[in-house]
Amino acid sequence: MNIMKNIKDFTVNNDDLKKMSITDFYKDQEIFITGGSGFIGKALIEKLLRSFPNFKKMFILLRSKKNKTADERLQELLDISIFQRARDEQPESFKKIHAIAGDCRELGLSISSEDLKRIENVTIIFHSAANVRFDNPLKESIFVNLRGTHEVLKIAETMTKLKAFIHVSTLYSNVDQPCIYEKILPNSADWRTTIKLAETFDEKTLDILFKKYSSNHPNTYTFAKSLSEHLVNDYKNKLPVLVYRVAMVVSSVDEPVPGWLDNVNGPFGLFLTASLGLTRTALISPHTKLNMIPCDATVHGLIISAYAVVSDASFANNSKDSVVVLNSCYSNENLTPMWKILHDGKMLAKENPSENMVWLPGGKVTGSFPEYFIRVCFNFYCE
Repeated sequence: MNIMKNIKDFTVNNDDLKKMSITDFYKDQEIFITGGSGFIGKALIEKLLRSFPNFKKMFILLRSKKNKTADERLQELLDISIFQRARDEQPESFKKIHAIAGDCRELGLSISSEDLKRIENVTIIFHSAANVRFDNPLKESIFVNLRGTHEVLKIAETMTKLKAFIHVSTLYSNVDQPCIYEKILPNSADWRTTIKLAETFDEKTLDILFKKYSSNHPNTYTFAKSLSEHLVNDYKNKLPVLVYRVAMVVSSVDEPVPGWLDNVNGPFGLFLTASLGLTRTALISPHTKLNMIPCDATVHGLIISAYAVVSDASFANNSKDSVVVLNSCYSNENLTPMWKILHDGKMLAKENPSENMVWLPGGKVTGSFPEYFIRVCFNFYCE
């Protein structure tokens, strides 16, 4: 079985597909999504349900949690408010979404043989499952972000109708590189060896090894995500894969509703506490530029990427040195410095104050540790 040969022939010769709209492309597709309960996953599911209701089936990988089955968790997920618009506009699409019980921490994803049979005709995979905590033990990060990706790829190899495998990565998987090009960048570690180490040694030993083994990566998350890109790259001649790197994904511009956000990860933890007057300073240069992209822009890019893998022959991987990589981010010329973000944030907080505000927003950030220390000590009195 050579899935890549079939896909390459299909992309080069099918002129009708090149003229097909994205909406028509998603008609009758069977879609498998990991990480559906996450921020990007929720937005992706909502967009597909609402804007591409003619898909054939959609499968969401969910693990049992807090005494709830995968089916119960899926129903709970679809009951949250962001899906109301999709439910109002395309109620029939909700009948075609199904839960697949599984866990990215486990070998084979712990998917039953019955469920493997259900997903054997999947045509598009969006692999967005990840543990995004920076302070995770190395073993946990490797099992979820690296070995979990390997298990998804192995299952994908059994799907004879697969047309596109979109691996969601992070722009910061290559923080040790001076410039993040749209290609697989060097890593001193080997993904196979790293998985074996995680399976062999205990958590404490691995955490000791991490500092020497991880090159210049600041945390286990970026290290594991970098290796997962190398893993996906090794499948470029076997599967129609694409690596989609995202920057800091923040609240939506328009979809599913303007300003939607379901977490306070990344910079929003700082922005939230600053808007409440709780955070008066932070150790960060005011000239630092944060590369942030709205979640709906991210989702649009993911949906288009799957279409591009199938419809554009230039995305065929088996003639390239690197798997196709797309960076979903803004260029350096279009980034806003931290001082500007905080200045505008203060103005907005004053115009639209929170009911939970404990102090008028104020203070400033600094890249100087002595100044930061003084500001922390004197807290609200340093303005």
